[in-house]
Amino acid sequence: MTEAQLAIVMFVGLIGLVIAGFHVAFVLGILSLVFGYLAWGSDLIAMLPARTMTMMTSYEMEAITLFIFMGCMLEQAGIAERLYSTMHLLMGRIRGGLLLGTMIIIIIFAACTGIAGASVVMMGLVAMPAMLSRNYDKGMIAGCICAGGGLGVIIPPSIMLILYGPVSGIGIARLFIAAIVPGIILGVVYLIYILIRCAIKPELGPPLPAETRKGVTKGRMLFLVIRDLLPPVALILGVLGSIFAGIASPTEAAGVGAFISVLLTAAYGRLSFSTMQKALHSLAKTCGMVFLIMLLAGFFTTSFMALGGAEVIEGFIFGISGGSKLGSILIMLIIIFFVGMFMDWIGTLLVIVPIFVPILKTIGADPVWFALLFCIVLKMSYITPPFAYNIFFLKGVSPPEVTDGDIIKGCIPYLFIQIPILILLYIFPQITLWLPRLMLN
Repeated sequence: MTEAQLAIVMFVGLIGLVIAGFHVAFVLGILSLVFGYLAWGSDLIAMLPARTMTMMTSYEMEAITLFIFMGCMLEQAGIAERLYSTMHLLMGRIRGGLLLGTMIIIIIFAACTGIAGASVVMMGLVAMPAMLSRNYDKGMIAGCICAGGGLGVIIPPSIMLILYGPVSGIGIARLFIAAIVPGIILGVVYLIYILIRCAIKPELGPPLPAETRKGVTKGRMLFLVIRDLLPPVALILGVLGSIFAGIASPTEAAGVGAFISVLLTAAYGRLSFSTMQKALHSLAKTCGMVFLIMLLAGFFTTSFMALGGAEVIEGFIFGISGGSKLGSILIMLIIIFFVGMFMDWIGTLLVIVPIFVPILKTIGADPVWFALLFCIVLKMSYITPPFAYNIFFLKGVSPPEVTDGDIIKGCIPYLFIQIPILILLYIFPQITLWLPRLMLN
């Protein structure tokens, strides 16, 4: 068997074993050891400790750890519950107001945590029961939470973008700035969709009755907004603003954000030994999972490249597309979409991106622009059956009356919403690129 054939077997084996239910980290590790030995022999053993030390001592690992800690602390501070309580009163008088408020909270919380699953689980626990009790449509609730939760992979400080940077060789600050406009566009379009659907069919999201809002004065409402809404928004703007202004590196800004998140938790009266213990436990589990997959995916990619896997993938893409930029990008996005359906985003990113980077150079595609297309397509795979992580997350915390069918039905419109946005970003790359060029050049 030739090396090219071994590379094909290696990649097919990855997808097949993940679909069969094996954990992606162990699949990556086993395949990298087996095929790495075929590529290098016993020299592989000497490479593994060196690569492990290089990854664990890299500057980017500090940023990842600190941003995850910031999200864990804000989660323990009860930010989502406070935001929802305030938005419940602020937006409740509008048709679909609780859906709009939920989407706004998810956008804010996504920027606090940087990942998708936390927003989905938190809002499934906090917002779904309240909306069900107000006779909101189950599909609309589920679609709002699942699709909105995916914004955490695009809106800075996205952990996906933090990982994408070192893997692709792009500065994290540049990726953060490039993600601002696409993230805002997606969030605004989601809000417009909810407004239009609830305006056409008010029974999908009836406004709160007047007696629910009775007794809440304008002064009280202003106090709640200042207390519950402004602190997390100010934290996000401060952290990102220091990066964009060049005052701090992403790692330094993450450190400041982590420290302020502790102060914010204390200000809300939630800082205790138990709270810190839970936050650190969550941090350890999340970082352990991320670092393990990063390490083993690095081994996998190295072995795959050594067997000539990159040339095999490049030949496959150019063979179908004829070498055209549009065709190559389209095929790459389709590959990302289908791999993302079966494998978690960390494994997908760490395996696919190093393979695609040389192809992007060959066809002359801007790597920052492609990074945002990558994130949006991978976000779409989160809500696409049969392996849709956000759907699984939400189903796990939903009441029994919310079925899989309700959740899938609610997610389908958001898939069709994202397709024209993806096309728009392809036709007009400047939507993504003008802000980084303005601020960093």
